[in-house]
Amino acid sequence: MVKQPKHYFEAILGINAPWSVQDVSIDEKSRIIHVELTYLVEKSRFSFFSKNQDANNNKIADAGFSKRWLHTGIGNYSCHIVSNFYDQSISGSGISKDSLLQPGFVGDANRNYTHELRQRVALLHIRGLAPDAIANTLQIEQQAAEEIIGDIEKTPESYRLATCLPMESDPIWESMIYDKFHLRTQLFSLKLLLSKLKLTMIDPKVETKLADSVNELRKFFISHANSLDAELSQICALSTKKQSVEERRSTVTKLVLPSLKNSIWLKLISAKIDLGSNNMPLNLFLVRLRHAFQNTQDNNVRVDILNQLREFFRKNARNLKQELVLINKIMNAPEEHQISLPDERNDIWKRILKDDTFIPSSHIAYKLLLSNLRSQILMNPDPVVELNAVRRVRDFIKHNQRFMQQELRLVLSNGYSN
Repeated sequence: MVKQPKHYFEAILGINAPWSVQDVSIDEKSRIIHVELTYLVEKSRFSFFSKNQDANNNKIADAGFSKRWLHTGIGNYSCHIVSNFYDQSISGSGISKDSLLQPGFVGDANRNYTHELRQRVALLHIRGLAPDAIANTLQIEQQAAEEIIGDIEKTPESYRLATCLPMESDPIWESMIYDKFHLRTQLFSLKLLLSKLKLTMIDPKVETKLADSVNELRKFFISHANSLDAELSQICALSTKKQSVEERRSTVTKLVLPSLKNSIWLKLISAKIDLGSNNMPLNLFLVRLRHAFQNTQDNNVRVDILNQLREFFRKNARNLKQELVLINKIMNAPEEHQISLPDERNDIWKRILKDDTFIPSSHIAYKLLLSNLRSQILMNPDPVVELNAVRRVRDFIKHNQRFMQQELRLVLSNGYSN
């Protein structure tokens, strides 16, 4: 293979000044590309000039010895980044905020993978892929995928979702700044920042680099990750129906399909429990089966209908993970042992939908549900839409009592206070 000029790899890997490629070597037998990076440490010509805050926060320096990180692959070749320059102060368990602000083509001093590889694993992980599937998709060892997932799980929940945020080289940031991608948001501070960045980039009197605007926007998302679930789902192309990490882990390892004798199928057919599903084929199938079930007294026919419902879940398990998670939770927390929630006519449910700070929660799936319902009510403030939203919030808390003890206590204390 002919050795390509270094700047080709800089363009491919998104490497910009003060970083540069010092050397590239290719092991064709092992299909590995080694990219060695160097860093130009800028020094002030006059020591009495004060440095700006970003310069003071930049702790990248020559460690005196090389560090090697596994990077995202290039074609059928795996890629390894090697450099003497990195921030030696970033360490500890979990992913730190400082680590999230580092360039994607390098990694932490105490880890063996780059930030961009971590971001790609985090994105696939939050979409529900198992470690072996992630490893196959990214063409890395399963052990590496499990190691990255372990570090993500140790990250503080307040900004864990930011670990899947696109890197600074991703074109989504430029698209937002130049208004090619319209981000839907209700957060005033984010709207204000986007307006400022857009105006700055088109103002001929102001010299601003695109990279500086991208970094400022990414910093905002990282700092406010816990309150930007809906916005992050748009940027990362995540469904607003996505589940929490805990639910996905249960889907992979602990989900079971109840036997035909289990009462859960009868409760579903008789509408004694509502899964609150947005899966249209399931909802249409349930309507048809319920009608048939109610219009027959033949027990053999009824058993056959229940079996049809169970078979539907078995054949469509991949698309019904959220519903299966809920079914398993209902089985593990029988209704007779569940706490009785305030009636749907109680004002507490409307207050939850209107006030984002009334009952705070770190439950990602719950927060995404609220964000989706609030958007629906905002677009269509119809009493029927609001009542349906109230029922979905109440049902979600009802079926997730074991995982929402803090929220449950607040609902009970406020709902029965009058």
